[in-house]
Parts: sequence; structure tokens; C-alpha cells
Amino acid sequence: MDYSLMIAPFDFGGHNKIAARQFFDNYAFFELTPKQAKEYFKWYMEEIPHRITLLWNYIQQDCPEIKAFDYSPESLISIWEWYETKIKQVPKSKEEIEYEVSIYPKWMEEEIQKITMKFTDETLSLALDIATYLGEVVVKNHQYLYWGHYSRPKNEVAVNRPVILGLQSKKRRFDPSRVVFVIMILSSKDHDKNQLYDLYRYWEDEYFIPSKPQE
Repeated sequence: MDYSLMIAPFDFGGHNKIAARQFFDNYAFFELTPKQAKEYFKWYMEEIPHRITLLWNYIQQDCPEIKAFDYSPESLISIWEWYETKIKQVPKSKEEIEYEVSIYPKWMEEEIQKITMKFTDETLSLALDIATYLGEVVVKNHQYLYWGHYSRPKNEVAVNRPVILGLQSKKRRFDPSRVVFVIMILSSKDHDKNQLYDLYRYWEDEYFIPSKPQE
């Protein structure tokens, strides 16, 4: 059974409303106005329960023995171990490569042309839903952290995106989709079921724990 893609309420970045493509595009969310970002965030938050249920049912088809999602950090291990078997890439079309060359600076053209493979929509959609679950693990285990979005400053990489706010450094945000995308690339080359869990613990140790009062 094909995995159901998450379809956004409106298109931007030329991604035909496929939310996973929007999230994993470094520049797409820059196009949104503050009003659009607010609308997108509201839609995304309403979708979270459905997407997590969809992900759970899909994993169960392969691994009926897997424990139910309990939002514990340890649950990230079995989820990522399963997901590593689902990471797939396919060749880019000539048109796709030409388009990417056209939107990046000229000095990057040679490097862009070397990247001839892309992750499938299903691979990206699963990654986005895992990122959503990761965000829920964070907020359910740290009561002072919460989902939010922001529209200023406009040039920040996570601007207009649904992210986790409330970290001890007000200038730092936790972007689950970006975290998952990075380790997805790592896992496509070398499997490690603990990658997502380890990264969660790193962020927890460094940024999720509230600052201690000054003596």
C-alpha cells in the first residue's frame, strides 16, 4: 500500500501542495506572508493527530510486534530502525536538474549538476510524519516547550515554519523537520537505529533543560 502524502492547503515553492517537499525545501517557506504562515501553522497543528495515527498504522503493517507510540524518547529508536528500511532515492529528470540550476547562484551550477538522485515523495512524507512525532515527543516530555511559528527576522532558516519554541535560548528554535532531514541523509548512507534518539538526547542536554537559577 502506498503511503498517503500530506497535502497542504495551498501551494508555494512549486511543490504542488505536497507538504513534505515544502518542508524539506530550504527556501519555500520564505515565500509566505505572515498571514499565510499563520494559516499554514493552524492547518498543520490540526493535522498532527491524523498523521501520527496514519504513521502508526503503516508501521504496524511491517512490524506488528512494535510497541504502540507512547511518546517516550526511547520510542524513537524502533521508529527510526524501521524507517531506515524505507529510505529510497530515484534519478532526477533532466528538467528537474535544469530547474535547480536556474534557481541557485551560478557558482553552484557545477555542484548542483552532480546531484542526480532525489528522495522519493513517500520517503519524504514518512520523514515529515516522523518529524511531527518527534516534535510531539519533545513537547510532551518538556511542558515549557511548545509548537509555534514566527515571521521575523525574515532571513532566518526556520522562518514561517512550524517549530518548537520555548528553549532556554530565545534565539534558538528546534525544527523537527530539519533534524530528521539531516539524519535521513546520514541513514541513507550508513544505518544507525539510534541516530534520531541520540540527536534528541543531544538537544535535550544542550537546549531543552531550563537554565538553572543564578546563585
